[in-house]
Amino acid sequence: MNIEYNKNYILNNIDDTIDFAISFCKSINKPVVVALIGDLGSGKTFFTKELCKYFGVENEVISPTFNIIKTYNITKNSKLKHINHFDVYRIKSEEELLDIGFDDYIYDQNSINIIEWADLIKNSLPKNTIYIIFKKDIDDINKREVCIKC
Repeated sequence: MNIEYNKNYILNNIDDTIDFAISFCKSINKPVVVALIGDLGSGKTFFTKELCKYFGVENEVISPTFNIIKTYNITKNSKLKHINHFDVYRIKSEEELLDIGFDDYIYDQNSINIIEWADLIKNSLPKNTIYIIFKKDIDDINKREVCIKC
């Protein structure tokens, strides 16, 4: 699958979602901020798990809902060193983001930054952020519509 921006993708099942994640990962060759947007259960964390697997993360990947951020070491497929996985659902202000050192993470030249619930902090994201929007199919629990924008 070739990943194109401003295009909708229909992912019919888990295998399609894994293929989509792998194709997206292959396009990452520099530090990046990836903003994941979608309802609960739309695939944000599953996508992040597949991204981490592609880059050789050996730790269990779960959404850092209460910790806000979890950093993983990249061990393969990249010159980059870290994946910073954010869940900003509980963030209430830009000041809270600054308190956790958000800017230090997202401007780190050795990191991939994945942000779940990114629509809640869109004004704090850099201009070159890549947005991935997940929409669940109400009739099929495994089907998703996904769009990538920058």
